[in-house]
Amino acid sequence: MPVALLILLCFQLAALLPPLAAQPSGAVLPPPALVSTPPSSAIFATSQPTSGFWREHWFVRELEHGNPPVSSRFRVNDPFAAFQKSYKDRKEVFANGTMQIKSATDVTTVRAAEIYLEVWGGHAGTANKRFTVNGRSTYDLPDDGTAAHLCAHQYPSVALRITDVIRGFNAFQFACDRGTSFWGHFIVEEACLRLELPQDHAELTKAGLARWAARLDAQVTAEAITLSLAGVEAEALADVVSVEFFGCYEGFDECGAGSGRQWHGFTRRRESLGHLGTVVAAPFRVKWDTSMLPAQPGVAVRAVVRFKSAPDLIYRTPVREGLEIAARPGVAVGVFGLQELPSRFWSRANRPKSAVIPLPMEPAQIERAELHTTAWAGGPGEVKEYFKLNGRHFAVADGSDHRTHYTVFPVEAALLRRGDNTVEVLSDTVHHGIEILKPGPALVVRYRTP
Repeated sequence: MPVALLILLCFQLAALLPPLAAQPSGAVLPPPALVSTPPSSAIFATSQPTSGFWREHWFVRELEHGNPPVSSRFRVNDPFAAFQKSYKDRKEVFANGTMQIKSATDVTTVRAAEIYLEVWGGHAGTANKRFTVNGRSTYDLPDDGTAAHLCAHQYPSVALRITDVIRGFNAFQFACDRGTSFWGHFIVEEACLRLELPQDHAELTKAGLARWAARLDAQVTAEAITLSLAGVEAEALADVVSVEFFGCYEGFDECGAGSGRQWHGFTRRRESLGHLGTVVAAPFRVKWDTSMLPAQPGVAVRAVVRFKSAPDLIYRTPVREGLEIAARPGVAVGVFGLQELPSRFWSRANRPKSAVIPLPMEPAQIERAELHTTAWAGGPGEVKEYFKLNGRHFAVADGSDHRTHYTVFPVEAALLRRGDNTVEVLSDTVHHGIEILKPGPALVVRYRTP
């Protein structure tokens, strides 16, 4: 077509279009009203509401959920693994780090969003663990110590921008850098997308939970705190399938979060561990033994309620604050951790590793003692006594399921000594053996004071 004729046609077409309103220099047309701003109730900060209803959407490793299984676990690799001769043909390296979690909830009706993760820290030296949501925002995972060559695990709840979440298949693209590792790699054992629903949400009305609410009652004695679900009518209580109780206090860091004072408890294959307890029948009451915890103010508790009629909904009770574990005259409780947490605190190929727990008291002062350990069970091989405290074996990671184990064992005072108490780990496996996870073993000791 001649250029002159093409220009003429363009002018004729322009004459048929309605005129545009004049725009100031550099102005941008506003987006449609429905998407111009997020809802005023949206929460974008990292702090989350402490109570209310949440809908849970767990990651499912099946093709019908948009997740073709590549290997037995969800694995994340650094960009260079697929180009190394040693690893490029291994099945794990075929994983692209993308998981999809389906939600049918209208995101314009929710108040907040978060993703909860069970993470095995990965190969020592792995750095910059992160994920991107639906190609929109990228979020860093907390620094769990893996980059510093610690054996680590973590269970973060990461607050998400509501505008990053969609109704449909939500794509989470996980990634990491090699750092100083031979192969940047970590595992996401489980993942759960949670959406907070306001009390008047249509789904709560449909489930008969629109007016549902609960609180915790606490009865404090010298050595225990009894917690019970309160404020629930008997008819509504019949729909409760379980109540999980959680506490915020100073104690052993079983989650590897880096601080003894925290909300304690984590999940393993979606089952809660290290919390105050789970009750599956009325009157939904738990007795929390505090006799092996340090005296401390500022203790807080909360509960998570699950329902028979709506298995994908949970209710978080308001936090009950201001509780106290009172001092005991003439008695103290202490959590005594490692003098130094070794890097790569693992054993394989018959190479032992050890560390020291210093104690400041004489064995004669000790009333009770416990050994707390979080370990990753890759298998000890043919070694029978793979973990020892002062020469005595404790089964902190039995089996070879490549999973996290949290154990608490009573320890006789006669086994302990003032000063250095040695823990040792030994495995003769060629590959993964026993990993002692951050923060390492600790002795919780109740002892008499002058």
